Amino acid sequence: MKESDIQIEVVEWLKKQQRHYRFRFFYCVNEGKRKVWYLHKLVRMGLKSGVPDLILEFPEGRMVYLEIKAEKGKLSETQQNWLKVSNVFKTPHYIIKGSVEANLSVLEGVLALFPDAKIKSDKNPLQPQEE
Repeated sequence: MKESDIQIEVVEWLKKQQRHYRFRFFYCVNEGKRKVWYLHKLVRMGLKSGVPDLILEFPEGRMVYLEIKAEKGKLSETQQNWLKVSNVFKTPHYIIKGSVEANLSVLEGVLALFPDAKIKSDKNPLQPQEE
């Protein structure tokens, strides 16, 4: 299974979880071939090598990084550096290797880090929940 296919599968799983948890997520396009002049412009605009594939944001500004890899995929040097800095900053950072099914306990564990993000009613999931 290709990394892009795995990422699509993870995104679909995350979308379903938004019915039960308050969070948002996004993907930073950070790969592909570009003309040299455009790449230099993107770097000046803040493009960073090694940025994780998916960034999840939970209430109170808490974040989680998800790096998606094919089953035999390996982190690049810049991805390893990003992971090290995430550890220093104490930002949760997970590597998803293979299918959602193979990583279900990891993905469920990510959501379990934020019990207060669990939706307790039928209210709009992006609105603060009352106790």
